[in-house]
Amino acid sequence: MKNVNFPLDRWSGIDELNNLLQDMMESGGNYINYMMKIQDSKKLTPDFGGKAPDTYGCERLFIYFFINDEMGEDFPLIARDFYAHEFADIPNHQDVEYFDIQSGEDWPEQMFNRFTLDLMMNAVKSGSEYTKALLMYLHKTYYKKEYRTLKRFSTMSFSELLALAKPEGITQHYYINLSRILCLAPIYGIRISGECNLIYDILNEFSNKLDSGDEYSFDEAVGDCLKDCRKEIEERFDRKKLYSLDARMSKFLGNVFQWLGYSPEYADWCDENDRGVEERLALALAILKKTFPRSNREYSAEELTLYGMVLHCAGAVACNSSWLAETLRTLAYGEDGTFYYDEFPPMFHPEDVQVKTGKPENGKTVRQVKDSAEYAGTDADRHDESVLIEEVDKLRRKVRRLESDNGSLRAGLAEKRRLEEEAKDIREQLEASNRELAALRDYVYKLTEDDHPVTDKTIKSMKETIAGYRIVIVGGHSNWLSKMKKEFPDWIFADPKAGGSTDVSIVDKADYVYFFTDTISHSKYYQFMNIIRERKINFGYIHGVNIEKNIRDIYLDLEED
Repeated sequence: MKNVNFPLDRWSGIDELNNLLQDMMESGGNYINYMMKIQDSKKLTPDFGGKAPDTYGCERLFIYFFINDEMGEDFPLIARDFYAHEFADIPNHQDVEYFDIQSGEDWPEQMFNRFTLDLMMNAVKSGSEYTKALLMYLHKTYYKKEYRTLKRFSTMSFSELLALAKPEGITQHYYINLSRILCLAPIYGIRISGECNLIYDILNEFSNKLDSGDEYSFDEAVGDCLKDCRKEIEERFDRKKLYSLDARMSKFLGNVFQWLGYSPEYADWCDENDRGVEERLALALAILKKTFPRSNREYSAEELTLYGMVLHCAGAVACNSSWLAETLRTLAYGEDGTFYYDEFPPMFHPEDVQVKTGKPENGKTVRQVKDSAEYAGTDADRHDESVLIEEVDKLRRKVRRLESDNGSLRAGLAEKRRLEEEAKDIREQLEASNRELAALRDYVYKLTEDDHPVTDKTIKSMKETIAGYRIVIVGGHSNWLSKMKKEFPDWIFADPKAGGSTDVSIVDKADYVYFFTDTISHSKYYQFMNIIRERKINFGYIHGVNIEKNIRDIYLDLEED
């Protein structure tokens, strides 16, 4: 872990201590005497007014870093023994999920280890004698030298704490050593001097510093260009080619998974965020533009397909990690460990499981009954100072829990909003497609009609009526266009043979847009259709060079609307 320097200005002398702890990693001088000199001058002694220190940062660092390399190798066996002893009591411990597990920043092994150690700390806080013995055994086994020294203390002063925590090599960190000693000392029955309260505050500041820069969001990764990227994918690429490239890449990826001993469909099964080929490519393109904002290059279909497959695999990994985090919480805390059951209540009810045994229906263990009786017997002593300090500590931890829940709710709300936006876009695309399909059906129907619809209007009357509309004609032969311009000089005509990109904004104020199907390219059609869909402009199709028939068809369209 790299050194972190941060400002602490609540008391005079804090900067000296912080810099001193920082320098301990960089040089081997004798700083303990210097620190004692600062402490003796009382520059570092804050007035806590007799209040118990906030131990959150200390305990968090302990959970993050107590498991060293040797312990990590054995931790699955350690966790198994802990769960075998404590699993039934986990929901009853006073502090539920004091530290949340973040699937966005921890890999699965680290996530499992920290989650289990979190439960161990909860068990210790709840008075579990087994877990206290387990942590002392782990300390003795994996921190032999520190254990032999620490067990000799009955009380610990400021100077003794600093001396014991002094790092011995570059692989150690002063803050980590301090947190480990401060968390384990009470388990050994060692009383920590009040002058050490300053260290708890420093560790809280250090813990908060670890959180800086850990906020991840969809908007930061993609920006606001996803909608434009969807249009670019639709306009620039042929769908058939995109699906063909994706099929080739998927086949290769399937063989990779087979080589690893997994099903070829493994990524498809795991990536719950995947929305299909085109959406995947649009998202990949948006991330590329966010990642390389100064690059104006156009990515080829092959490149985007490759980046899209990387996105697909990353999505599978992330979904697996999120599933593990939620499953761990649910295993430990039941329905309270996930928001899923708030919306979809479980059909499983454990109280309905009927076992035909001679045991009493009351599921409480002897230990639980004993603990409850002991707790009830403390009513007379509830106002003792130790009890009040314990209550304050409990309330602090609940506040931390609420803060964690608040962060999870904000993240969930952001995800919900993102999905709602996606659903809105999809609905709009579907509505536009339905409108286009209806127009095409009407057009095909007109092509197959033997007779024109009956109307008592003359061509001249029809012409006068439709001339008052703002109509844009896209496409058409040059001769036909010349005739139509003479008949309707106020209409706008987009020449399909014009070079460069046509200004599609000409349709903004149109009452109706007509595509002349005999002479129009696909690119020109989609160029206008995209803006028509977005702005929900009425449109239709005409064909043939018979001006009177064109006038009649347009008139009937407008009359129906």
